[in-house]
Amino acid sequence: MKYIFLSINIFFIIFLLSTNTLAVDKNHSYEDTNRSIHNFNDSIDQNILRPTSKVYGLLPNFIETGVSNVISNLNEPSNVLNYLFQGEINSSFSSLGRLAINSTIGIVGIFDVADKMGIEELTTDFGKTLDVWGFDEGQYLVIPFIGPRTTRHFFGTITDAILNPVNHSLRDEGGIVSISPSVLFVLSSRSSNGETIDNLRSTSIDYYSSLRSIYLQNRGIKILEDLENDIDFFDDDFDDENIIFPEAKK
Repeated sequence: MKYIFLSINIFFIIFLLSTNTLAVDKNHSYEDTNRSIHNFNDSIDQNILRPTSKVYGLLPNFIETGVSNVISNLNEPSNVLNYLFQGEINSSFSSLGRLAINSTIGIVGIFDVADKMGIEELTTDFGKTLDVWGFDEGQYLVIPFIGPRTTRHFFGTITDAILNPVNHSLRDEGGIVSISPSVLFVLSSRSSNGETIDNLRSTSIDYYSSLRSIYLQNRGIKILEDLENDIDFFDDDFDDENIIFPEAKK
């Protein structure tokens, strides 16, 4: 399975490097392809991810919280590096402190001890690093198994996966062990946002456009005026950066 995802990633890297990056709010040349992939991802979500996440949601709350904390802790090395690349030294040291405290006193991150000590969780990614470095957002794309991304964010997602030392430490492990963080991340996020996602899917006139609007808003990207109506109702329902859209797969 990991080789399938690798092939998909390589294809889209080539796609990214071989096309001109155009402003996401001015070009819809990929919409037909995006909608086809969106429908494919939605089918995966409805037939596999949604029912599986509902079973996952039967776990006691303290277990779900512990899993969520571990997942957040596994992402801290990426936060440390990206804040450093962005010149945000204080944020980088804050993330490093959270990583050290939660990995030790918090028992590999099961308990968010750092938060109780007043060290707030901050999240970023290489896509935002590229923004700081002056790279354009690029095209809005829907990636198989992954979901909404701009070309810059997608390239950043791949880079984060490559740079994160956690992924390097797991690459020689068996298949189940190596992909377990990603699986748990998807299930945890889909479970915690499940009701909102299902409501959005059932009430949206155009589900694809609604997801596109919310994604662009969460990334802080300027969007078309005719998409803004889809946003207001859902402002308080979705967790920025933690949401897993039904397309899921940073």
